[in-house]
Amino acid sequence: MAKRAAPDEQPFRPLLDAGLVSAAIANQATQGVSTSQNAAQKVVDLPRSETMRRIESHRTESPDAQPKEFGGGTRERGPQPRLEKFDNEKRILFTESETHSIDRLVNNLATRLKSQIKVSHLVRAIVALLLNAQGEIDKRAGEAEPLVRPPNGDSQAMQRFERQIAAIIGAALRDAGPIR
Repeated sequence: MAKRAAPDEQPFRPLLDAGLVSAAIANQATQGVSTSQNAAQKVVDLPRSETMRRIESHRTESPDAQPKEFGGGTRERGPQPRLEKFDNEKRILFTESETHSIDRLVNNLATRLKSQIKVSHLVRAIVALLLNAQGEIDKRAGEAEPLVRPPNGDSQAMQRFERQIAAIIGAALRDAGPIR
């Protein structure tokens, strides 16, 4: 089993070291020093604001350039945007039957796709759909009658409330079109 790092120890993030990444891309090795030793000496933890500036400048440099496998004509070179870690947790409670249904859905999807899929992958995919349809959801919610949230103890009223929200979201997802 792997050892956990000490709480005060900085994480090893070789992809944040521009020198190491460019050396790897250019296929140049530092003379007399192995790449792993060089990487261990150059680990830098960039502040989030700098990372966000890099992402924004990367997007504004070539907004139309997409990799060929996504239908674009040019292949970009240079720094790629830093991917965020999954470090924020949202808790949700399900009934026992909902849990079984969700697990069955995930297992069927995994079997059909011949891939390992977890509930978190499915939920993040659904969140991507919701964020894609955010404008349509807002439009539909503005057109709907005001909803009154029932108390937590009234499960039948809560189910009706959530079905009303589902109807708004379902219509918005149909109108939103494919993910951009």
